[in-house]
Order: sequence, then structure tokens, then C-alpha cells
Amino acid sequence: MPLYFSAHTTACLTKQAIRELMGSLLQSKPVKVRRSVASQLAGRMVLETESPDQPTLEKWFEERRLNCQWVMRIDLAGDANGVTEF
Repeated sequence: MPLYFSAHTTACLTKQAIRELMGSLLQSKPVKVRRSVASQLAGRMVLETESPDQPTLEKWFEERRLNCQWVMRIDLAGDANGVTEF
């Protein structure tokens, strides 16, 4: 399934509210959140997700009222073990 990164604004949310949001996103379907990171100070959250396609992902964001700054489909990923193509 295609992999995506996305950036979201979380300004004005408390740490508890961000934690609850992250928890609910991690349980959601049909989009699978693989990883979620956030900074309360910066007012930003980044998601790593698996989705059938970008329109499905964008609709999923809208349904959850997530303010999406950008979405990027991942084609290549690298780590100490090498580069993987998706």
C-alpha cells in the first residue's frame, strides 16, 4: 500500500488534546497511521500513513477535521541498511 507523509497544524491544542488526537488517529481505518510525531511548542504534527491512494487520504483528513499543510507520497526511503523503493 502506498506510503505518505503529511504535515498538520495543531496550534492552540494542549498536550493532552494532541495525545488524544494522536491516539484516535492511530486507531482509525481505512488509513493506517504508522507513526505520528508532534511538537506542542511548534504547533505541528507529522504523520506517516498507509493509504490506498491520495484522494482517500485527503478525504480521511477532512472527515477528522485535520488541517493539512502538505501531503507527500513516498517513493524511496533510506536508512543504515540501504535504500528501499516503494
